[in-house]
Amino acid sequence: MDYEINLCEDDPVQNEKLIDWLRARFPEGAIHGFTDENALIAHIQTARIPRIVLMDIMLKNDVSGIETAKTIKKIDPSCILVFLSSYLEKACDVYEVDHCYFVYKPQKETRLEAAMQKAVGLLKSRPKEIIAHTGTSTIRLDPDRVLYLERIKRYTLVYCRTETIKVKEDLETLIRQLPDSFHRCHRSFVVNFRYVRSYMVHDLKMDDGKLLSVSRGYIQPIKTAFHRYLTDPKEGIL
Repeated sequence: MDYEINLCEDDPVQNEKLIDWLRARFPEGAIHGFTDENALIAHIQTARIPRIVLMDIMLKNDVSGIETAKTIKKIDPSCILVFLSSYLEKACDVYEVDHCYFVYKPQKETRLEAAMQKAVGLLKSRPKEIIAHTGTSTIRLDPDRVLYLERIKRYTLVYCRTETIKVKEDLETLIRQLPDSFHRCHRSFVVNFRYVRSYMVHDLKMDDGKLLSVSRGYIQPIKTAFHRYLTDPKEGIL
C-alpha cells in the first residue's frame, strides 16, 4: 500500500529525531517532516495519497495544531490524525477534531509506537477507492466521503460531503466497489449507514435532514442491516 506520514513539529531537532524514528519503523511509507503548518497544508493540497498526520498541538507563534488539523481535515477528510503535546491539559481539546490517538510527549517512548501502529492499521484496513467515469475522465472517490448514490435514467449521482458527482456507472457496478456500510434501500438509492441519523420504516433520515425512501421490497433487509450496523461495532467501519 502506498501511503505517507506527515510530521508537523516546530522544533527542528525533535523534528529530525522523529523523522529518523519513523523511517526506521515504517520504511514502506513516505515520511515528510514540516516545521510550520503552512508548508504542511500546502503539501496536502498538492499530494493526493492515503496519509497519517502526526501533529504537534502547540506550534510556534502560538499557532494551534488543533485548528491546523481542522483545516487539514477539510482538505483531506480521510487522513488519520495523531496528536503530540507536552501539555497534558490539552488532551481534552483534541476531541474537537476526529483523531485516533493523543501522545503525551514525556511518554512518547512508550506511547508513540502504539499510536503509530494503530494509525497504520486503520489506514491499511480502509477500503480501496471507488473508480468511476465522468464524461471522458476516470475519477477516484473515497467511500468515506460518500453519503448516498442515486440512479437517474442513464447516469448515477454520487452525493459527497462537499459536492455531487455525475458518473456513468450504474448502481450494481458501484455497489461491488463499496464497503459494508453501504446498502441498497430503493431501486434508485444506495445509502451509506454512516450518515443515517434514523430509520423510520419507509424513510432513512440523513445527517443533513434529507429523507431517502425505502421501497417495500427493501424494508426488511434494511431493517436487519441497520440493526446489525448499530449493534456490531465492526460492521461498516471504514
